[in-house]
Amino acid sequence: MADPETNEDAQPRKPPPKIPDHELLRRIGEGAYGEVWLARNSLGTFRAIKVIHCGRFKDNDRPYEREFTGLKNFEPISRGHEGLVDILQVGRNDDAGYFFYVMEAADDSADQKVGKRESETHPPAHSPTFSPASYRPLTLEDKIRANGRLPVTECIRIAATLADALRYLHKRELVHRDIKPSNIIFVDGVPKLADVGLVARTDSARTFVGTEGFLPPEGPGTPKADLYSLGKCLYEMAMGKDRQAFPSPPTRLDELPDLIELLELNEVI
Repeated sequence: MADPETNEDAQPRKPPPKIPDHELLRRIGEGAYGEVWLARNSLGTFRAIKVIHCGRFKDNDRPYEREFTGLKNFEPISRGHEGLVDILQVGRNDDAGYFFYVMEAADDSADQKVGKRESETHPPAHSPTFSPASYRPLTLEDKIRANGRLPVTECIRIAATLADALRYLHKRELVHRDIKPSNIIFVDGVPKLADVGLVARTDSARTFVGTEGFLPPEGPGTPKADLYSLGKCLYEMAMGKDRQAFPSPPTRLDELPDLIELLELNEVI
């Protein structure tokens, strides 16, 4: 088994970055350009902190600056809608080559099991039962993997919140550009658009970015493209199938208890 404190090439990891007023507890996610940490602030509140490293951008620092610009655009409005992840603090250390942003921590998916009632699973980060040692942030992808297709009523609740969050975002001339189940978290049970590194203004979102299967044929960077991606998320959670299978319905369709409602929802999808 690989040492969690080494990278893919078995090289020792660098020491955790220094984040003012926060103790970094565990690395809970890592991508090509950065990492996400579970942290505790000086008041004892658990937070999620994403750190973006300039040195991980191979060509030049333009993508690094582009991500920072997107964050600058998103941070002022992030707390204005319940369907957007709250950005609580932003910092930058140019000497060390990184910037960071502090977010509210998602609910815990460590004990997510099929068939458990909503109240029995994924405690919020402020719950007395919250365990930092086993914490894993709850995403829509986790819910789909654990349960297969979700009940129509839950799909509608999730989609309505996120659609209104997109309305709020687009009204301010911003686009998300990477909407997918793994980028949708739950905080106190509320779905939120997260992973905001690709957020851009609609007049400057020309770079072809995003995830295959969630991108519309014409490409990302427009409000319509964001809605297309949300539609694919809705398909996955309502049908329990991969987005590449769209528009195929679930198997054994006639045995579903919410078949009538599902057929109506399928018209929306």
